Amino acid sequence: MSTNSTTPSVSRYFSHQLYYQITRFFLFGYALCAIAFPDVGEVFRAGFLLLSLPLLYTHWPQLKKDPMMWAFFGVIIVQCLSWANSLMHIPDIANAYPHVDRLAKLFLLVPIGLALQGRKDAVITLTACFVLGVFIACYTQSDFSNQIQRLLHTHRVDFGLKNAQYTSMLGGVIAIISAFSFYLVDKSRWTIRAFFALSAILGLALALVSQSRQVWLALAIVIALTPALMFIVGLIKGKKKLLLGYAFVVVTLFAVSQSDYIQNRALKESSVISSVVQGNLDNIPMTSVGVRLNSWLAAWDVFQKSPLVGLGENGIGYVISSSEKLSELKKTVPMYSNLSHLHSNHVETLVAYGLAGFALILFIYFQLARRCFSYRDGADNNKALAFFCIAFFIYWLTINAFETFNSRSLGVFAFVIISGCFYSLTSAKNNTQGED
Repeated sequence: MSTNSTTPSVSRYFSHQLYYQITRFFLFGYALCAIAFPDVGEVFRAGFLLLSLPLLYTHWPQLKKDPMMWAFFGVIIVQCLSWANSLMHIPDIANAYPHVDRLAKLFLLVPIGLALQGRKDAVITLTACFVLGVFIACYTQSDFSNQIQRLLHTHRVDFGLKNAQYTSMLGGVIAIISAFSFYLVDKSRWTIRAFFALSAILGLALALVSQSRQVWLALAIVIALTPALMFIVGLIKGKKKLLLGYAFVVVTLFAVSQSDYIQNRALKESSVISSVVQGNLDNIPMTSVGVRLNSWLAAWDVFQKSPLVGLGENGIGYVISSSEKLSELKKTVPMYSNLSHLHSNHVETLVAYGLAGFALILFIYFQLARRCFSYRDGADNNKALAFFCIAFFIYWLTINAFETFNSRSLGVFAFVIISGCFYSLTSAKNNTQGED
């Protein structure tokens, strides 16, 4: 009797707005400090994870019907099956027990979404913390003055954010989420809108000066698709506006592509790509592009041996060790001595978890995009939500085709923060759109 009478009061405690505000405090601290001050960020992350556990309990009636939770249990099962398969095919390097966090950590977006409660002000605050955190990290994690000097001499810079690939990735994410937040903020709050307008420009600049071609490609694809996506979700109406939009996009992309700065970087390895297009796959040089292509060819050979559930996370290392070219690269080129990934999250997922694991990851993207698309109605904010969600996932799918962001801590951090915002704003139960 005492247990039954206590349970409702405990649930009420965890459902109280003060509890959500405390949980969001740790979430905002995590978003702000994770990159700029990693040790402090870990404290905030631990606090948020601890406080978010009761939210999973109080929201369980809602969550058990959510396809996102089905996908979560699905990746747990697939990772266990992949581990069991590795015991049979690569027993010498298989893990002693299944490691399920590699894919499961992507679902941190769910407790983030619950903590935000679908509140517009909470989402804006979280995105602002994320954006500020990245910009602060550019200063705290690098010799900032030296980076600026290199930038002014058109050298590639990374501002100390792991490497230039990740700096570019974060720049593109900032550009997209800042543009969305600008749209989300009420027009009367012009100072906040000015902040997001500036951060969107700085995000694009960060992506530009860090010179990662996959991010440039992803942004170009998003820009090229923007008029069509805005037309589909209802942000622009009429074929005339659609054609004007594409006229602007074509002129913009053409003008940008004529820059020597862009061409010198984008076309640097065009001869390698041309050789591959002509079918010369046996003698691909070990350039930046060449290493990727050789990694994918080696991965294809391993993938065919276990296409359904893969060989577990150690299957990635098995691809490298079983490839003569990649093994030789590790021995002879110092910068590749610690090579441990295949330069494509999609390829790594197929090798490690097979078609089943890859399909589940795609399902996450599709489910979130579908939720945002179906959520649009007469309100422009909801149409903007659909547009920016789809744009983000197009961007994310593209860059992960050429790098392993989705399985690295910095990439996972960006993914769960942004996806958590989209997930929260389409929450059927808690979409209050209120102000704290």
